Amino acid sequence: MGQKKIFSKKKNLTFKKALLIWMVSLIVLGGMIFLLGKFVLSDSNGSSDVDNDLTYPPVKSYEPISFPTPGKIGNDKPSDEENSDKFQGLTNGMKYHEKLVDESSRNILFIGQDRISGLYDTIGILSIDRKNKKLKIIMIPRDLYIDYSSRVKHYLEENGRLNDPDFYKINAAHLIGPYMKYEGKFGAYSMNFLVELIKEIFDIEVHDYVRVNTEGFVQIVDLFGGVDINVPYDMHYDDIYQDLHIHINKGWNHLDGKKAEGFVRYRQSNDEMGNITHSIGDYERKKNQINFIKAFIEQHGTMSNIDKLPSLISTLNKYMKHSIGVGDVLTTYIGYAKDVVLYKYPIETYTVTGKDKYMNQRYYIVIENDNKTSKVVD
Repeated sequence: MGQKKIFSKKKNLTFKKALLIWMVSLIVLGGMIFLLGKFVLSDSNGSSDVDNDLTYPPVKSYEPISFPTPGKIGNDKPSDEENSDKFQGLTNGMKYHEKLVDESSRNILFIGQDRISGLYDTIGILSIDRKNKKLKIIMIPRDLYIDYSSRVKHYLEENGRLNDPDFYKINAAHLIGPYMKYEGKFGAYSMNFLVELIKEIFDIEVHDYVRVNTEGFVQIVDLFGGVDINVPYDMHYDDIYQDLHIHINKGWNHLDGKKAEGFVRYRQSNDEMGNITHSIGDYERKKNQINFIKAFIEQHGTMSNIDKLPSLISTLNKYMKHSIGVGDVLTTYIGYAKDVVLYKYPIETYTVTGKDKYMNQRYYIVIENDNKTSKVVD
């Protein structure tokens, strides 16, 4: 009888470990994939709907006054009742036109940080929806234009960034948090500001975040033995400046870590003279990335990968920053993972869209009130 109890406990522990591997692999590898999917080179096929005739007027200077905030920002107080009512938010009333997640979902923010610029060139959200039994991956374009309120522009002006067009893209939003000493649920001002911005625009409550860099991607894919995937077209691209060399033929391929990196980063092919011979849009590339994630989960979210847990944890500690504690994994995410596995949650993917505009010598994606279109990657 005692032996049966011991065996039962071991079996249960083994199952929990398998679920932990499955969930952590999804979170981390997914984030790394989207990080690697940033722009390699700008589009050259002219497929974007760009308003080249538009110009963005210089941002006006604002008097150094303080405004209230949903979070805590030092001891700031409204200068008067009018300012208090008008500038409560971080933006001038920006709202996305579509509901993206259920209120009861658990939402994890993916961040991919560029090692050189420090910008968040990948911003995505994994939403675990127990109510509707599905997973949803939402991608937010790095070039999304943010119409900041005067309260935020006050701090931009104080730090000499008011007329810097790059600071009006969401991939630079985290740099504003420390200017404002923006407090919130996370330890870093930068993260608190970004998650509040996402909540205000998209009505998405971020519960945890994962920030990754590219260096661990190859190691994790190799740790799990690579991925078999059907490559939709030949991928041949060389860039000596980035030390990037992609050579994958169309059809079924077994991708090791290095080839997997090339697959998820691929945007265009070139010949020996550097001439572009094939180009795909950003949505097509995201579709490839999604297919890679699905293939990875299907092939490696199994009981047989339990023995890889120690090596996986070691890799994660080296290449990732996150807000998920050990207690969260054992008490919260194990439960979510169990439901995902048992009920076979489908994975839905969505990319936030707007109108491409050229303003102030920069390309932005602008959310407009009359924007009724969205792009779904199947």
